[in-house]
Amino acid sequence: MGLNTLLDKLGDMLEPEASKKKNYRKKLKALLKDLKHKENRLKEKLEASDDERKRNRLEKELEIVHTQRKKGIKVLEETKPDHSETKPDESPE
Repeated sequence: MGLNTLLDKLGDMLEPEASKKKNYRKKLKALLKDLKHKENRLKEKLEASDDERKRNRLEKELEIVHTQRKKGIKVLEETKPDHSETKPDESPE
């Protein structure tokens, strides 16, 4: 086992909440990646479709996937770790 792995495990033991948050963010990133792929596939299907009913259904589904992805991105940004406390260079305005 490498040093980095041991340090990560030690950090997880000392700060279990940080570990949970890290795992949550990791899973959320994977989900957002899957949603992006789904959104791109729907766009391709929409461009290739000629049937008006099918196009309407695809547009609605695309809108739903896009909205969910944007919500996920917002949550991901809200759970972003705050490293500004460790930067002494920045002066408060």
